[in-house]
Amino acid sequence: MTDKTDRMLELLTFIGYSVEFPPALAKRISGHPEWNRHVMYRAIREEYVSVYRKAGKRYVIKSLNLTDKGLKYIERRDPESLAMIYSRRDSIGPIYKSNTDKLNRLHAIAIGMVMAHAAGAAIFPSEKPSLMKWDGYSGKLAPDPSVAYYYSPQEIRAALLEVDDLTTVKGARLIGIIVRGHRCHCMYYTGKSRMFWMRLSEENYASSVMSLLNVRSFKVTTLTQIIVGYNMALAAKLCRSPNPFGDRFFKVSNFFDACNYLTDNIEGDDLLRLITNPEQALEFNRRILAPYAPPRITTREYDAVELQSNRPVILNYTCDLIQLTLARSSPNGFDGGPIMLCFDYQVQTVQNILGASVEVRPILKE
Repeated sequence: MTDKTDRMLELLTFIGYSVEFPPALAKRISGHPEWNRHVMYRAIREEYVSVYRKAGKRYVIKSLNLTDKGLKYIERRDPESLAMIYSRRDSIGPIYKSNTDKLNRLHAIAIGMVMAHAAGAAIFPSEKPSLMKWDGYSGKLAPDPSVAYYYSPQEIRAALLEVDDLTTVKGARLIGIIVRGHRCHCMYYTGKSRMFWMRLSEENYASSVMSLLNVRSFKVTTLTQIIVGYNMALAAKLCRSPNPFGDRFFKVSNFFDACNYLTDNIEGDDLLRLITNPEQALEFNRRILAPYAPPRITTREYDAVELQSNRPVILNYTCDLIQLTLARSSPNGFDGGPIMLCFDYQVQTVQNILGASVEVRPILKE
């Protein structure tokens, strides 16, 4: 976008690029939530966007769409974004309002895109390297390991099909990836959807994405999983034991190096920013662990030691579900169980997952 001070242009660009956009997400694009809501109401009042509502069995679906007047607004102020929006529409294909599954799918992708934007990732095509093969194109951007890039499922699918048009692309739950340096964060959504979790298909798809990124000079060596859910209570359900008779929904897998759970709100946006910005997270960790002593030996089981009670201290404000399922209640060489540090809104759920043998303490966000 050419004019960062035009909040209406920013909102309309996000709505147009998402094609279908949930109204509740508008307040999280950037800036103050109340002001964002004011801008959205103005866009509706001046007919830059239209609102679609449909009553379901358990909830009401609401969606925002660009009108012709909204497209003309973008054309006057940023023609480049208009071309990008039309290209995005062509890649998605026709949308019928009666197809609630596709509406929910596009809403989930919009959530992933807005969260990536809040985390500081480049989301629009002109801001990031292309996953497509462009021979002889002098304007191609090279991957910068210090910059985070977001890619939508449509961009990933097009790149994989370019490599082999006979490839069957299956990754129904993926709502996008964030790549920075040697890490690729695969984002998944657990909200309103009828799409089932097929573990082998999703893991094979993630491996294909990793191979594609390395071919495009990203040098990715680590895959992590980002799960986005409505509330923290869902994290406890994801940590349940696998169903011996089969389970078509999410469960924690050790295929990824980490499995972080985020809530679909502003707190989740802030946490994603820490996860995808290691320098910021490192400074944050130093402040949290300042009252504790460093580990006696190099280990991955704990991050610090509370000398007064001789107990290990574990950082898990990233809500790594793999770490929660593998936490030991009686570590060797200590007088008591471990202390786990997380944000205050995570404490109750993490405590329910770990049980009484592990003390969960809150840390305050800054």
